[in-house]
Amino acid sequence: MSEVLCGIKAFDVHELFCHFLAKRLGFYDDEGIRVRVVDVTFTPDDKLPQESYFQVACGAAFLGRREGFPFKVLLAAASRPMFWLHARREIEAIGDLRGKRVATFPNVAPPHYFHRALLRNHGLDADRDLDFWPCRDDIIRLGLLREGDIDAALISSATSPVAAQRLGLRTLALVGDEVRFVTSGVATLEPILQKQPDLMAAIVRAHLRGLDAIHENRDESVAILGETLREADEVAEATFDRIVHCYTRDGRVDDDVLDAALRHIGREVRSGKDVSSGELYDFSLLNHQPVELPSAS
Repeated sequence: MSEVLCGIKAFDVHELFCHFLAKRLGFYDDEGIRVRVVDVTFTPDDKLPQESYFQVACGAAFLGRREGFPFKVLLAAASRPMFWLHARREIEAIGDLRGKRVATFPNVAPPHYFHRALLRNHGLDADRDLDFWPCRDDIIRLGLLREGDIDAALISSATSPVAAQRLGLRTLALVGDEVRFVTSGVATLEPILQKQPDLMAAIVRAHLRGLDAIHENRDESVAILGETLREADEVAEATFDRIVHCYTRDGRVDDDVLDAALRHIGREVRSGKDVSSGELYDFSLLNHQPVELPSAS
């Protein structure tokens, strides 16, 4: 077995659904790889492992590429950002947030920029039209919203939107229904890709089978989703029905969609350099044939 590290920025369905499917359904075993998840939230890009490493946080790969780090996204899993804008019950639409207090992610995290783009789609400038409050994590954002200290909050897939609604909150939008972007999948650094293409191809194949399971094996996918969310079967099923369209079927996204998404979100990011789809994405390993990998020493 070859051991590989999987970097994450969040422990949620959005980032880890394909990984959990690959692990629990034996797809990694079939490829001869053992994957260990590590939190790289506070690891600078220049301190990431330089071999046997990939990350499922593709939005973070985009921000890293803008700062000059040679990330490549090799498989697109979620092409619609899986974050929900929830609000107090009396707020009926995103336009009603003008002048209100809205909790968001810190600006080092890609969802901050997806949130800004969503608001702009509804004619709201996050800097001028409302109080835009970065908060550390979902627990704080959801807590402040439930207590009435803020009016709306962007919440990740770590909390089912079904569960949020049962708390009495109103869901104003799933970001991915209005903002396209490859937010999770398989990404790595170009030197790793050049040095270990067969290992990266094995990871891509395992995650591609995970995508196939999402679309073709509902029962097992829902069961694993319920495990991840720690929710009852009926919540897992309802949640699955709301997110399945966020995942690609074949790990690819058309170049025109990728370029439009990069321009759309790039307008919200004030640091770094714009990147093109050709610089950030390389889906060629989706056609790579299996080879026997060397065992980890």
